[in-house]
Amino acid sequence: MTDAASAYTPVSTIPRWPGFIRPLLEVLSDGQTWRKRDMERAIADRAGLNEEQLEEVLDSGQLRAWNRIGWATSALRRAKLIEAPVRAQFRITQAGRDLLAQHPGDISEHVIKSLPAYNDYVPVKGKTTSSDDAPPIVDLDETDPDELISSGIRLINEDTKSTLLTRLKESDPYDFERVVRELLVKMGYGRDGRMTPLKGSGDGGLDGVIDRDELGLSKIYVQAKRYAEATIGRPKVQEFVGALATRGANVGVFFTTSRFSAEAVDAAQRVPQEIALVDGNRLTELMIRHRVGVQIARQIEIVKVDEDFFAGE
Repeated sequence: MTDAASAYTPVSTIPRWPGFIRPLLEVLSDGQTWRKRDMERAIADRAGLNEEQLEEVLDSGQLRAWNRIGWATSALRRAKLIEAPVRAQFRITQAGRDLLAQHPGDISEHVIKSLPAYNDYVPVKGKTTSSDDAPPIVDLDETDPDELISSGIRLINEDTKSTLLTRLKESDPYDFERVVRELLVKMGYGRDGRMTPLKGSGDGGLDGVIDRDELGLSKIYVQAKRYAEATIGRPKVQEFVGALATRGANVGVFFTTSRFSAEAVDAAQRVPQEIALVDGNRLTELMIRHRVGVQIARQIEIVKVDEDFFAGE
């Protein structure tokens, strides 16, 4: 056997993750709440995967089939076509039933990514998503390997951000405040890792105050709110500014899982106080950067030739 033959790796015949969209929705269409592992097995059976395909393993050690089913699960949950009433358990939503009825054939990645709900969690700045936008297609033959790695990492990070925001929206208000507190501490604010809660008739909607420096010479007033509406307008920001003024505060941070409208951002920039508006997209970016609510799943080393070594330098 030649070296080339021994190095040959057959191309996987397992469908890419969009190929599991219909099987996944069909499995959950019975209206029951499925445990993750049982659901994955049922999806693999419905997709017609054979034993050889089920045994395919990625370099990370994860089974390829479960990895791709996992991506499909994440995309459908982000699009609110399925939901997780309890951790690691899933069921179909009415939106999922409707989509299944509207698309008797294969359901493509483009269909899922064109749904408004899919883009609610992690908005793309400066771009309006419409059903006419085609998803980016990576040409494996033309794309540089470094670009493929960067693209893969970006996709994983976007999926993590989406999942984080889903968890934050579903969390208890006190848990959301705890997340904000831990994030601020990880960012270097607060003495002794504490944010003092503000509760009572005089809080004006403010949730806490944290030291801006180690000596406590300057303070940051914090509001952390999960609003039902997707976009926060000028009135909410004006209320926040009013609450700061009542306390004679000069610095405030407004955290939310929603977005801020352009008018709200403009209102924050026109007041004498220093105000930072942190929307859901920015919040999840900061959580990933400062390792709040996330963990490193895997580290990869990429080895390249040291040209200076061979140049004798």
